[in-house]
Amino acid sequence: AAGNVWNTAATFNIEVVGLVMHWIDREGGVQEMERRAIEKSELIYKAIEESGGFYSTPAEVHARSRMNVPFDIGGGDEAWTERFLIEAWELGMVGLRTLTPFGASRYLRASLYHGVSVAQAARLAAFMCDFAAARTRR
Repeated sequence: AAGNVWNTAATFNIEVVGLVMHWIDREGGVQEMERRAIEKSELIYKAIEESGGFYSTPAEVHARSRMNVPFDIGGGDEAWTERFLIEAWELGMVGLRTLTPFGASRYLRASLYHGVSVAQAARLAAFMCDFAAARTRR
């Protein structure tokens, strides 16, 4: 009838959410996703903390995210940041530069969502350690 508005469910979105929920269930459920998130974020924060100040994060310990780990290189050193991004890209690690409507931030961001494995997070952490070590040797 005139004036009626029919609402159609977003079927694609519903299907994708269903697939993700089944995957999470098969992988061990919410508890396993939490365990992985903790392990992945601890790997990256450890690389930051053990860098001797080469990396830093604006996130205070009590407020750290398990999904997105912001960090800078050499206090925001642009040359090292660009070199880091190039070398990471050459190793297949992408999406570390955070872009906003106001441009690029001095902080990079390691996003550790469910699609990122523990092994991939470990690979990034190892790269971070190697990159820092190559630039802080005396």
